[in-house]
Amino acid sequence: MINKNLMLPFLIGMAMISSLLIYSCSNSKLEPNEAKDQNGKIINLIPEPGREPTQQKEIKSPIPVLSNDGKLNVSGWARYPYFQIDESYIKVDPKRYKRWEHYTFYNEKFGGAITVTDIGNLAMGSVELLDFATGKILFSKTELVRPGEIFFPTNTTDPIEFKKGDQFIRITKLKGKRIIEYSIVGDSNSESIKGNFELEEKAPEALAVITPFSESTFFYEYKMPSLICKGSIQYNNTTYEFNHKSYAVLDWGRGTWPEKNKWLWAAGAGLVQGELLSLNLGYGFGIPNNATENGIVYKGKVHKLDKVTWKYDILDYKKPWKFTSNEGRLELEFTPVYLLSSDIDLAGMIGFLKQLYQNFSFPEILDLLKTEAYLNKVFGHYNGYVVLDDGTKLEVKDLAGFAEQMYQKW
Repeated sequence: MINKNLMLPFLIGMAMISSLLIYSCSNSKLEPNEAKDQNGKIINLIPEPGREPTQQKEIKSPIPVLSNDGKLNVSGWARYPYFQIDESYIKVDPKRYKRWEHYTFYNEKFGGAITVTDIGNLAMGSVELLDFATGKILFSKTELVRPGEIFFPTNTTDPIEFKKGDQFIRITKLKGKRIIEYSIVGDSNSESIKGNFELEEKAPEALAVITPFSESTFFYEYKMPSLICKGSIQYNNTTYEFNHKSYAVLDWGRGTWPEKNKWLWAAGAGLVQGELLSLNLGYGFGIPNNATENGIVYKGKVHKLDKVTWKYDILDYKKPWKFTSNEGRLELEFTPVYLLSSDIDLAGMIGFLKQLYQNFSFPEILDLLKTEAYLNKVFGHYNGYVVLDDGTKLEVKDLAGFAEQMYQKW
């Protein structure tokens, strides 16, 4: 047993060794379907979804996600969060049950994210603020706590709060809007960020999707891309306003995930012919036989899409990304103006060692250091067209939004 006083030097040494191993692996021979991207990271390419149609199943009334034997009771999609989770029916290892509430917000100048999550072996709250003009990350901080310290409701409408000392992220839900307040300290006590957002729900309909991994494992996601963002962020002595053409998307998730995952996710919002149009696109995990994540929301109504193929250059993530629907109902080109790259592996966990040391035992830390998260997320604008359910074709011009590629081991 390693003495806890020696834990930090030991873990730093482990991280240094990991860095050398990662460098060595990056120069090894690539396996089939592997490629090295612009950051020198070896990734497994996410295959295209194919063009054959999906028999999408729309759920139109409340229904349990699981039966009492722990098996999945339903897969499909809904316009409202009809899916009901009884967590006592979940039979898998508790570490495999993941819960989060995430908001990405953006306007023409700035973007960022607010996240509260529990991934089974740790929980956290995080805030980031990005400056598109300079390409800088103005603020990014993740505060770790032990699993189970945050109460996560099983529905999308109850409030949630992350709290650690004087730091907090508080999400209150009222009729037709969500209030997000937060106060987080940076790496030094002189650095802090405070925010107060009101997110107006401009559409009664959104995208609720159940995607199976197996007969008893699943992901329940509720994506709400039609949020108008109003409020401000105070970072040190500067105030950042989000009151003009500022949008946000909710990513609410509950699910029993496998250890390794990858996905693509994109969203955007803006005015088209004087009405708010928002979109949610994505794929890459699970068995999407009964529903995809793809949809357009216009005048408050979801216009469900089938499969969407993504084309992007892993050697330059800031080159245009292209999106094409297998039904001919969406063709968009996304032009990035900002790239956020984040790589959390053993070496990248050095920044969390103090928090891990304060909150977890040595065996728990060794387990947590297996966690990996590799993200490339671009913000920019969509141009092209979408076709509504009734055949109406709408031109999309300079619609603000983002697209991301994620690889995880958790």
